[in-house]
Amino acid sequence: MNYDMLFIGVDVSKQKHDVALMNEHKTCVQHPFVIRENRAGFSSLVDRLASLKATYHTKSFNIGMEATGDYWKNLFHFLSRFSDYIPVVINPVKTRAFAKTELRRAKTDAVNAKDIALFLVEKRTPKSYYRAPVFDNIKDMDTQVQAFNKQLTMTTNRLRIELGKVAPEIEQSVRNIRSKQLLALLMHFPTAAAITQASLPELSAIRFGNKKRRILPAFFLKLQELSQESIAYKSEIGVGAVVQSLVRTILHFQMEVESLKRNMTQLYEHTTSNNAAFLSSVKGISNDTAIVLDAYFGDLQRFNNAKQFVAFFGMNPVINQSGNQTNRNSYLEKKGSAAVRRKLFYITLTLIREQVEPFSSFYKRLIVKGKPKLVAIGATMRKLLGIMFQMIVNQQKFDPDRYKNS
Repeated sequence: MNYDMLFIGVDVSKQKHDVALMNEHKTCVQHPFVIRENRAGFSSLVDRLASLKATYHTKSFNIGMEATGDYWKNLFHFLSRFSDYIPVVINPVKTRAFAKTELRRAKTDAVNAKDIALFLVEKRTPKSYYRAPVFDNIKDMDTQVQAFNKQLTMTTNRLRIELGKVAPEIEQSVRNIRSKQLLALLMHFPTAAAITQASLPELSAIRFGNKKRRILPAFFLKLQELSQESIAYKSEIGVGAVVQSLVRTILHFQMEVESLKRNMTQLYEHTTSNNAAFLSSVKGISNDTAIVLDAYFGDLQRFNNAKQFVAFFGMNPVINQSGNQTNRNSYLEKKGSAAVRRKLFYITLTLIREQVEPFSSFYKRLIVKGKPKLVAIGATMRKLLGIMFQMIVNQQKFDPDRYKNS
């Protein structure tokens, strides 16, 4: 018996993948088997498929796998090299909903692989096209930047607590405690007592930043004046060691964040995409943020319209209705990338604060109608995402007049 196409379901995991092979009649042609997450395992899968091709004269293999973390990516890119393979990445939400319709009484990796293969048979999902791995590199770098920023916040809070013990007047008067000028000063004079005893010649020897700038005398004299009548209770030898350690940690994190952002910009310059230029034309979206958003957005050709694009990132409202009863408390679905929604949230706050049209007036209209602020912000985020889709698809920079009535 010949099968022009065979359907392969792969249940991916960290170290191994369960594989099920099925024909178009929904019959398994072999017992499910396991391959390891290494070249030998991948090669064994290719050998099995080559044997099946010879046995059943198969022309193509539809290979489906769920987008579970990053575990699928090595196998997907490996299989993409073969012309007769059709690798498909499936949203796990779809396969889980499909499996429920089959009324499964057991859930194992082998059963999941069969369900994925059966899903392919029924849905005939087309081949997935994946952008160059360089965009994955950019997303991973952004994830690391966010991790460093969290550590920066935690370390900054600890620095404020410690300064409250050794120089409370400075902690209370300085708003930006992470300014490089202040950090450079605290590295050399970490307590109120040390700042009081410091001299201008000692100050002039200190340099900070990439341009090796000097600390402004006026800034130093202001802090010295605050420190002269300090009420700090810690004044023993070695009291500033913790402050200096925290300062070194903050400087390290800042250096790593700056380095990663430079690397992201350099990587993006080697891609063929110029979408960041369109996104950054919106006031409030920096080039760094535009690059990361483009990496997360992926190929927009897989979306038929802006509504699908918005729904993919979980920015569409969900309304529950049954008969005459409707849940009036609609909410955002919040599926897709949380990183994108977080960036959209802060961008939207900037657009509202800077009164960038049409977002500012749209937000104000919702507030006038009595919508809660967070609801109005969410709606403005959705509007922004839809406009971003149009800008990229049309390859046009932002023009507020064009989207005034959108």
